[in-house]
Amino acid sequence: MCVRYTLHDVNEAIAVIAMALARKLIPPPSWVDPRYNITLTNTVPVAASGSGGAEIRGMRWGFIPTFQRKVEDLRMWPNAKAEKAQKSPTWRDATKHRRCLVPANGFYEWETVGSMKYPHLFTLKDAVPFAFAGIWEPAGDGLPETFAILTTQPNSLVGKFHDRMPVLLPADRMARWIGADTLEDSVFAELTQPYPPERMAEREVSRYLNKSSNQGPECHGPPEPRNLKKPDSEPQMDLGI
Repeated sequence: MCVRYTLHDVNEAIAVIAMALARKLIPPPSWVDPRYNITLTNTVPVAASGSGGAEIRGMRWGFIPTFQRKVEDLRMWPNAKAEKAQKSPTWRDATKHRRCLVPANGFYEWETVGSMKYPHLFTLKDAVPFAFAGIWEPAGDGLPETFAILTTQPNSLVGKFHDRMPVLLPADRMARWIGADTLEDSVFAELTQPYPPERMAEREVSRYLNKSSNQGPECHGPPEPRNLKKPDSEPQMDLGI
């Protein structure tokens, strides 16, 4: 599961992807501002294949399959289970032909104690930027390009807080993921394995993060004392996917 993440150093994160793909990638100036609290429906920079090769484009988080766009009760998918992505009608075509890289500096999961929700930030060791393994859907029917982040079984670090974790791609795996050519099953399975816990870091951060509209470095501030009993006003999404 991944419904919140941070991209607080856009230039550095995109530079890592550009080096991995051996390609110059330039985000529009409006996307350079730090984003500490990205959530569903936000438009963010994504690296995807274009007519001239990989490029950075703005996509909305919340995958909407083409065949579902005329349904009255439109559903957006923030995540796709890696174990089902190659076969499910919802994600199958995108998994085969439209795999993307979603630049990030970290992601969040929540620890629930009674009515209190305590956010935890997960990063790679030394805070090195990475990419989520993503899939995307073309624009159409009045909708922009949309994307979802693949999830997998959690490693021992993330598993303390949730039964899923996003698929993380360090620089040496990025070029193998992005593209429009179907991956062999063995390669897909290798790339979507849980990331090794010993190569990650985790820390509790401020409950200021819990409100999705809050931004800024305060989201990464120190955690409040746990004897503060004021319940959170905005529960975290858990869509079970």
